[in-house]
Amino acid sequence: MNRIPHILVIALLGFGCSNESEVLIPKLGDGGFLAEARPLTPEQKARMDGIYSVTAGSDRFGTSVVLKWAGDNLSIFTGVDVGHFVLLGGHLDTVLVFQGYWRKLVNEETGIAQFYVAREEGGRFILGDTTGSPGTAIRMQGGYGDGSAVPSVPLVLEFQRTIAPELLAGDFHILAHRAGGRTSDYLPASENTVEMIRIAEAYGATGIEIDVRLTKDGVPVLYHDGSLNPRLTQKTPLVGGVEDYSYIQLYAAIRLINGERIPTLQEALDAVLDETNLTFVWLDTKTEGRNIVEVMVPIQADILARAQAMGRTLEVRIGMPTQEVYDEVLRYPGYTNLPTLCELSIEQARTVNAGVWAPRWSEGTQNANVAAMHGEGREVFVWTLDVPQYINQFLIEGDFDGFLTNYPSAVAYYYYSQE
Repeated sequence: MNRIPHILVIALLGFGCSNESEVLIPKLGDGGFLAEARPLTPEQKARMDGIYSVTAGSDRFGTSVVLKWAGDNLSIFTGVDVGHFVLLGGHLDTVLVFQGYWRKLVNEETGIAQFYVAREEGGRFILGDTTGSPGTAIRMQGGYGDGSAVPSVPLVLEFQRTIAPELLAGDFHILAHRAGGRTSDYLPASENTVEMIRIAEAYGATGIEIDVRLTKDGVPVLYHDGSLNPRLTQKTPLVGGVEDYSYIQLYAAIRLINGERIPTLQEALDAVLDETNLTFVWLDTKTEGRNIVEVMVPIQADILARAQAMGRTLEVRIGMPTQEVYDEVLRYPGYTNLPTLCELSIEQARTVNAGVWAPRWSEGTQNANVAAMHGEGREVFVWTLDVPQYINQFLIEGDFDGFLTNYPSAVAYYYYSQE
């Protein structure tokens, strides 16, 4: 595939642009049928994962969806308007019940959803009684509503097939940009926060990219923009950038758009290790000229050692998005042994012995270059891939090891739908 034409790139940018209006995710009240439900085991959850046909509600969510559990959340990924569901579930005897919300990330549509699986329509099979109906008989009946309305519009999902085992092996990384997506107004937590990290898997992510800056007193924290601004923060008396203030000043005076504090890198990585099953963290290095690399390396080494001691699969790589950061890596003693990721040229990735090369998506699939990197034992990620048409095309025509995206739910839909 050749480089994507620049005119087409410009035309497609609108797909990923943030809408200025705020979208409030509907919240369910306490109680309801889930209050009495018993939780499902990991084995029971695994029997539900798969590709389902939509036999009622396809006009809103498409003709097929992907169901996949992530911890306590049952996620449903749709092929329409970057849609997803996040549900909690359990069982009452041999009837399974689920409730939560649905969301479309390209507009303001959201609402409440609930489902049930009857005993003879897959409930018994899911709970482990395999002498009865086979897994292909799973039928989830329910409904959805708009906003806080009662979920009364019919929505029915019927099991079609399992997800191919090789797609569940963890060899492909779905990396959530800024820990989940750059549009805090479209998500229930702000970008680059511990709160977002905790729920990233529910949106299909297997890993995250986070932006790291140094405070005035040298504390690495998560924040993307070069200034404290209304896009990311609530009203504040502070003017300037993260680098202009001490961590204590930021802690006391800044609340992010959804009320969170700016987290330290240590807090973020602790959350990844202790509270998620994420397997990859891309540290997008933002502060330049202050030797941020030498500050991050000990934190990176500590979290990787802890992960190894726990028997946990986790990669944490320091990104090199600019020549300045690249030069900092070159100055670090033993830099060729550092776990790094290079967004620059192939030659520079080789010079620093980066384990991952990460080109921009508009350069195309670059199969020859990707094959060369694979031949040297390196992985290749592409960024930032948001348009569904290109997500699907890059999966079919490319050979990448992962996508960085603002829409992990869209990548999850196309990736797990492959046969």
